[in-house]
Amino acid sequence: MKNKYFDIFVKNLLKHKNKLIEIEKIKNIWKKILDTEYSEKKLYKIIYYLKNREYLQSLKKDILLVKDPEKKYTNQQLLEMYYWNILKKHCNEFVDWKRYIWWIKALELNHSSYDIPEEIIIVNSNKQCTETVMFDKQILFKLYSSDEKKLFSTFYKLTRKIYIKNNVFPIANTELAILESLYNPSVINKWYADEFIKKILRKNKNSLDTKVREQIVKTSKHHSSINRLYKLAQTVDPEITEKIKSIIKRYSYFIW
Repeated sequence: MKNKYFDIFVKNLLKHKNKLIEIEKIKNIWKKILDTEYSEKKLYKIIYYLKNREYLQSLKKDILLVKDPEKKYTNQQLLEMYYWNILKKHCNEFVDWKRYIWWIKALELNHSSYDIPEEIIIVNSNKQCTETVMFDKQILFKLYSSDEKKLFSTFYKLTRKIYIKNNVFPIANTELAILESLYNPSVINKWYADEFIKKILRKNKNSLDTKVREQIVKTSKHHSSINRLYKLAQTVDPEITEKIKSIIKRYSYFIW
């Protein structure tokens, strides 16, 4: 490889320093420099070379960070810097634009907790699978249905949009996130979800929307969740307890 080609390439690449770059973008830069001498073998050889010398750092399969070789980052630092950007990009590429963050992470985001989760669940209307967001962090795409009836459009109306790292994410609103977090919790998550929800009930008992709870339960979904919420409310506030009890009597059933 001629040194002049390498020097020109690095100079062009460093115009993107501290930014994410895709393999296709790197390929285009390299093609312009080599012109007729371009080959895939040369491309991956130069990428390997630059990664070893820390001009490039892999964040996921086809996305790299262009960096100063003198600057060292831990995986945790990189997650905090780029996780939400890569998550948004991944969702844009692989699912429809109508989607929202589900479960406990949605509950946390409603209350300004932006910690990077081990797994994030995205409800959507066309895809169900598990994929990698970045490093070992997973994304679970989930479809929503009950008795063969698709419920996504109903629950999508109960979302709100938030900004994280200049990216817009729809998330389940607090009422929906509460019931979703109480649905079939694992042993590991149950205590955390219960305590978090009790804290929300205490702090927001006058602002939580009973009509939203009714709307959710009337879809014939989250009967077990509304019962779990009823039991939690009994340890928090009698007024909230009676409101939830009324919803169960009218639109659901008691699970003892």
